[in-house]
Amino acid sequence: MLAHSTLLIFVAVFQISTSQGPPPLPPNLPKECLQPPPVDNPRKCCDIPPIFRDEDFQGCGFKKVNEGMPDVPRGPPECSKQICLLKTRNLVKDDDTIDREAVSKFMDTWAEPYPEFKPTVESAKEKCLGGELPGPPEICDANKMVFCMSSILFMECPKWKNELEDCRALKNQIDTCEKYFPH
Repeated sequence: MLAHSTLLIFVAVFQISTSQGPPPLPPNLPKECLQPPPVDNPRKCCDIPPIFRDEDFQGCGFKKVNEGMPDVPRGPPECSKQICLLKTRNLVKDDDTIDREAVSKFMDTWAEPYPEFKPTVESAKEKCLGGELPGPPEICDANKMVFCMSSILFMECPKWKNELEDCRALKNQIDTCEKYFPH
């Protein structure tokens, strides 16, 4: 599930930032951008269809969220699980580098049964595959790419649940803060 993968990446990014001290904050950053999301479970706000199968996650050593989060060491996240996951869909080359063309085709194929996600996938491909991947150099490209793609799919979600008050608040926070954190 994309949300499961996203959660693991968020945990890894948090650990890196806490292990090496906080990164410098953008100037004029609004106070609300320093606060946690105003929702208990952000995944409920966007109905993103799964990109990877549960058995792919399990085969690569990921635990389901309801099975508890594994103890993850402090410092840069270890990359082999993400590479394993990408290999289940032939999205890396023999030297474990990301095959950007394969990722682009894979995302197009994924979006075919979900036409409302097509513009979001195009945006994610442009922002995540069109140049250097955003993120600290300590994080491997596989983690950066998965984080970038899943972040764009979430932040630009075409199926946002605006009927939920806390999801509206989260969307407002995203809209306010995303310009301070380029992806």
